[in-house]
Amino acid sequence: MPEVTAERASTRAAFADALPELAVRHGVLVVDTDTGSVKPTAEMDYLNVGIAENAAIGLAAGAEHCGRRALVCTFGAFAVSRAFEFIKLDIAYPRRRVCIVGTHGGASGGWLGPTHHATEDLALMSALPHMRVVVPADAHQTAPLLEQCLRHDGPTYLRLGRKASPLFAGVPAPELGVPQVVRPGRDIALVATGPEMLSTALDVAQALADEGHSAQVINAHTVDQEAAAATGRALAGQCRLLVTLEEAWTSGGMGAQIAAAVGARGIPWLPIGVTGFLPPGTHASLLEAGGLTADSVLRQVLKSVTGPR
Repeated sequence: MPEVTAERASTRAAFADALPELAVRHGVLVVDTDTGSVKPTAEMDYLNVGIAENAAIGLAAGAEHCGRRALVCTFGAFAVSRAFEFIKLDIAYPRRRVCIVGTHGGASGGWLGPTHHATEDLALMSALPHMRVVVPADAHQTAPLLEQCLRHDGPTYLRLGRKASPLFAGVPAPELGVPQVVRPGRDIALVATGPEMLSTALDVAQALADEGHSAQVINAHTVDQEAAAATGRALAGQCRLLVTLEEAWTSGGMGAQIAAAVGARGIPWLPIGVTGFLPPGTHASLLEAGGLTADSVLRQVLKSVTGPR
């Protein structure tokens, strides 16, 4: 059974540490947008185009067209908002082998406010045909999933947090597109994406066990239409409630993809995520305000299972 460790580490920092060696080994052109998240080395092919997300996407697409794999590093909110048309037509449509890395995912932008909160990215990027959307469960999963994105024969979007987040012991190595059942269960399926939500799901599953419920926990580290179908197949056969947890808008995000994939089974769905714009604040305070803490999620699940208490 996986456990949340006492340590915390940033997926963004894990990416920064792993990228130089992986970029050189796989011959990747790294295009940065002045994020401060890339540590360029003399051996890397590295370009910093400044705060120009559209140009970065177009440059990466052109490099891939000429035979180079490419990676673009930017803030998640800016990638999907400012450069979405370029991503759609220059990357997804021709299936370019470009990895788009979006940092400050979800509410991890904290005090930077709605301009930097990336709560729409899972829905928008998952809507694109051919795009694999990836959210590591923790810093340990970041380097393996980054390498798989760089080797993938098509476009990928890798979503990272800003600062230190939970680490897990006992979670196996990830495989792109394959959901991980990290806790078995029969009655309730808690499907979570990202470090904070997986930590919450594990806490809620234990609390549900104390209430007599058997809760399955699934780490959905790949969040797109193809992965949603695989997650649907991983749900326990006796599942009577699907609960999805995501640090993103629930409209069109991870949960909506999975609910659509399992719709024929008639399983009731409880979507838990961000439902509106978030004000500036600490990451922790924003999760609490959004009802994404373990206590809040547990109340919502118990209400769905047993009615008001």
